[in-house]
Amino acid sequence: MRCVKSLLLLCSFAFAVPLHAAETGMAFSGLRTVLALALVIALMFGLAWAMKRYGPVARVRKSFGLDILGQVALGAKAHLALIRVDRSVLLLGVTQNSINLIKELDRGDFERSLSEITKTQGGHQ
Repeated sequence: MRCVKSLLLLCSFAFAVPLHAAETGMAFSGLRTVLALALVIALMFGLAWAMKRYGPVARVRKSFGLDILGQVALGAKAHLALIRVDRSVLLLGVTQNSINLIKELDRGDFERSLSEITKTQGGHQ
């Protein structure tokens, strides 16, 4: 956030000076061009982030109650995925041709197991 504020400050300074290249010099004109380009690129990334976070795809995913908790690659074309569906947590095996249910846990059982693992790993570190 601090980076965006400093970029906006620099751009506002660059555009506040006269627009004539002869008065300001070619170097300053080039600096203004680079700052304007940086501002446009920053705005594009900001808009893309906002669309990903709050756009229609994010709303559909939230309405279905699906959430990917994590994935672990087992090979080039296979991985395990931990998916939360409403009150259940599913461990799925995903390959190129199929998706298989390995284990289904209740949300409370999953969180209890996760806290036990965290306590065990915390004692060994």
